[in-house]
Amino acid sequence: MSLTAYSESELDPEKDSLRERSFTRWMSRDLKQATVAFCKNICFIPIYAQTREDGMGRYLFWHPPQGTAFEVRSGYSKENFEELLQKAECAGMPLLNLHISRGKEELYSAVWVSVGSATSAIEYLSTYGITPPHKNEG
Repeated sequence: MSLTAYSESELDPEKDSLRERSFTRWMSRDLKQATVAFCKNICFIPIYAQTREDGMGRYLFWHPPQGTAFEVRSGYSKENFEELLQKAECAGMPLLNLHISRGKEELYSAVWVSVGSATSAIEYLSTYGITPPHKNEG
């Protein structure tokens, strides 16, 4: 499925304060990778990723059910992101959320989770006012 088949995840403005208190701080790419590796070791995974125009990113973490497979990618160009999207869909992992930073160039960030954990992940995200991306019809 092409990226154009999806619209960005929506953020409920009424939950802005909760999200802001729950996100990590803005981090460089190197620090993001180290943070994800560390948190994975203590059974937390990034469930939502954002990237700013300057490449700095932040995450919202989640303690998933045991055995949850996930993929998180942030700060990718549209072309590179299309490839990631196709690989994840071939692996049977649904797109959980999508954030697009619109500046000089668009930067794409997303999380995919295993099918068995998707419902639980969507419920968790709804606590923070984050919707899954919508598939565009047509």
